[in-house]
Amino acid sequence: MSTSTARITEVRPSGVTHSSKEASMHAVVLNVKVTDADAAAAALRDQVVPQVSGTRGFVAGYWVRLDGGRGTAVVVFESEDAARSAAAEAQPPGD
Repeated sequence: MSTSTARITEVRPSGVTHSSKEASMHAVVLNVKVTDADAAAAALRDQVVPQVSGTRGFVAGYWVRLDGGRGTAVVVFESEDAARSAAAEAQPPGD
């Protein structure tokens, strides 16, 4: 089993207003430090995306690898409660 390849450095639920003014959605923004890009990509594909996409209120998720061993995820939820619950549970895969 692989060890953790990312460390979450910041998690913050933040409101995002849908442009149609018909609905309000909320996002959890995670900033991570990645020490092994290949292992992190595998963990994202095999563990993180399946787990997050099955979370109550999940709408969409966007994961971006940045320069300097950094990454950002933006995960959108239907409600503030769902976003806050997901933010409270956020942790990197592995140990």
